[in-house]
Amino acid sequence: MTDTTGISHGFEECEDKSVYFTLSLYVSEKQATATLGRHLDPETLREFQPGYRGSKRLRDAVEPLFNDIADRERLGAVDDFLLDTLCPQNGEFIEITAPDEIAWSTEGRRFIATPPGLGKTRTLRVRRFWYTHANGAIGYHLSFRYNYDHTPGEFYFLSLLQKAAAPKEFEAAPRPQGAPPFRATDDRTGIAPLDLLRVKSPRGEDLSFWQYVRASFDLDAEDLFGKLPRGTAKEKRGAAPLPPTFDALVAEAPFIEVPGLVMPVSRLLFFFEDATFFRRLLPEPDPATGVPPPRTLMVQEECYLPYQQKLDGLNPRGLVDVPEIRMGPDYWHWVINRPDYDQFTDAQIEAARTTRPAMDDRRRQDCLQYLFMAGFNQNIIDFMNQDPSEILDSTDPIYPATEEQATERKFVRFANPRALTTYVEKARSLEAANDYIGTCPYAFMIHVVSMHNEFMTREYEASAFELIDEVEDLGNKGRLKRAAEAFYAFRTGQYADYYRDRYMNVFRYDTESEVFEKMTQLRGIGRRNDYIERLISNMESQTRDREARLAKKDETSMSLLLGALGVFGFFQLAMMWADKLRDLSRNDDVSVSLSWIPPFLDLSGGNLDQPWNEFSVFVLYASMIFTIALVIFLVWRLARGFFR
Repeated sequence: MTDTTGISHGFEECEDKSVYFTLSLYVSEKQATATLGRHLDPETLREFQPGYRGSKRLRDAVEPLFNDIADRERLGAVDDFLLDTLCPQNGEFIEITAPDEIAWSTEGRRFIATPPGLGKTRTLRVRRFWYTHANGAIGYHLSFRYNYDHTPGEFYFLSLLQKAAAPKEFEAAPRPQGAPPFRATDDRTGIAPLDLLRVKSPRGEDLSFWQYVRASFDLDAEDLFGKLPRGTAKEKRGAAPLPPTFDALVAEAPFIEVPGLVMPVSRLLFFFEDATFFRRLLPEPDPATGVPPPRTLMVQEECYLPYQQKLDGLNPRGLVDVPEIRMGPDYWHWVINRPDYDQFTDAQIEAARTTRPAMDDRRRQDCLQYLFMAGFNQNIIDFMNQDPSEILDSTDPIYPATEEQATERKFVRFANPRALTTYVEKARSLEAANDYIGTCPYAFMIHVVSMHNEFMTREYEASAFELIDEVEDLGNKGRLKRAAEAFYAFRTGQYADYYRDRYMNVFRYDTESEVFEKMTQLRGIGRRNDYIERLISNMESQTRDREARLAKKDETSMSLLLGALGVFGFFQLAMMWADKLRDLSRNDDVSVSLSWIPPFLDLSGGNLDQPWNEFSVFVLYASMIFTIALVIFLVWRLARGFFR
C-alpha cells in the first residue's frame, strides 16, 4: 500500500488501515472578544456563516449529522456553527518526514529504536475548519488522514504523531538558569517529536509540526477575524485589540510530564478504520457458543514474554547511570519474523490456533498489533516494553462496557486525558463527513463538546480562585461588605455564564451519551466542578459567618451604648425624683423620709391632699416601683444567662 492510496485530489474513499487524526485548539471567549473588540454572539454568526467561504457547504453537509445524535437546540435555535478556512475544498496535502532513529527515556532507561521504514517521507491530507460555541469561544481543528501498514516503522510513526501533540516520555534540552521554558514552536527543544518531525507544506515551507500548525492558524485566523464584524469604539472601550495570531489567541500551559516545556493547550481525536484492529479489540463471537472469546484468551503470556526477554538481552552489561537499550536491525528482524516459531510445523501452528484465537500465522503479528494498540491508547511510545497485564489494562475500552453493547459491534472507544480514540471496521458516518471535516461527525461531536466543557471548567476554576484570593484579601481588611458584593458579582457573572454556556449531556443515544459521561469523568470536569462548588460555598459561608459575627459584635456595642444611655437616664430620673421631693418638702410642707422597708419612701403632712400633689405622688411612686422592678428583672436575666 502506498502512502497516498485512497487519497486523491477529489472525492476521498475511506479505506481499511487508515487513521483520521484531528488536532483541536481552543480560543476562549475572552480572547475572541479581545480580538474583535466585541462579543461574538450567535446572531452575528448566523448571518455571517452562509457568506463566508465554504461555510454553507459545511453547514448543509455536516450539521444535520451533528443534529442526528445531539440535541444542540437552545430556545428554538442552534447556536454552534461550522466555519470554513482558507484550506482548499479537497484538503491540503503535506509531506511529513520522520527521523530514522527515535530515542526516549522511561523507567530509568534510555531506549533507542531504529524500526525499518520509520525514516521516510509520508503524504498526509489535511482539512481545516472552525467550530464556534454559543458563548463566543472558537475551536480550530486540523484533521489529518493517513493510510498505514501494519509494520513497526508505521506504528512508530503513528505514535510520533500523537507525541507531537503530547510529548511525554521525552526530555527537554538543558536550559541556562532563569531561561524561559521551551515552546513547541521553537526551532530546537531537544524533544524528538517536536524537533525531528519535519513538515513540508504546499507553500514550500520546511517546518516542524507545530510551526506548520501555527502558520496555518495565522493564515486562517487573519482571514476569519478580518471579515467578522468588529466592535464599535464604544464596545472596544479604548482597549487595543489582540492580533489574530496563534501566539495571541492560543493558550499555553506547562506540560507537566516534561519539565521546562510549555505546550499549546490542545485535545486530540483519533479515528481508526481498520478491520484487523477492530477484530483484535472486539473479537467475533464463537459460532458454537455465540460468545466472543475473553480478552485474556486473546492476550496470552507466552507470546509477550519473549519480547521482555529480548529487551532484557539488550541491557548493557555492568553498572551505568542510565542503561541504554538500542533496538537495532537484529531486534526488528526478530520482531517481524519471530524465528522462535520456526521450530513448529504447520500442523502444530494450526493446532495452536484452536486455543489462541488471535494467532493468524507463525509470525505472530497479532502480538505486535496488540502491543501497538495498547501503547497508542495510552500515548506510550515504549509500547514494545509491555507485559500482558499492561496490554489488557490499556485495551479495556470505555465503550463497549458490557457484553450486550459488545454484541452490537459498532465501534471500540478508548480515552486518555488528552485524546479520544475510536476503532471501527467500517463507518458510514465517516464516509458521509470525511470530505468536509475529515473525521467521523459522531466522534467529533463527543470530542468537541468534551473539549469545550473541559476548558470552560478550567477557566471557571481560575476565576473561582481569583475570587477566593480577592475575598480573603477583603476579609483580612475587614471589608466584608465588599467581599459579599464580590460573591454576588461572581454568582451573577462567571457562575451564571458557566452553567449557561457549558454543555449538558446533549446526546440522544446511549452509545454517545455513555462515552460523553466517561469523558467528563476522565477529563476531571465533574471532579473540578464539585471541588470548586465546595470551595466557593465554604468561603461564602465563612464570609457570611464573619459578617454575622461582626454584626453581632456591632449589636453588642449598640446594646452597651443603649445601656449606658439607660444608666444616664436613670440618673436623670433620680435627679427628677430628688427635685420633686425637695419641692414637696419646701413648698408644701410635706415630710419626706426614706426607709429600708417597702415602699422605701414615706410622705406625710403638708398639702398632700391637693389634687396636683396627689397626682405627683402617684407618678413618683409608680416610676420608682417600675424602676425597681426593671432593675430586679435585669439582674435576674443576667444571673440566668451567667449560670446557664
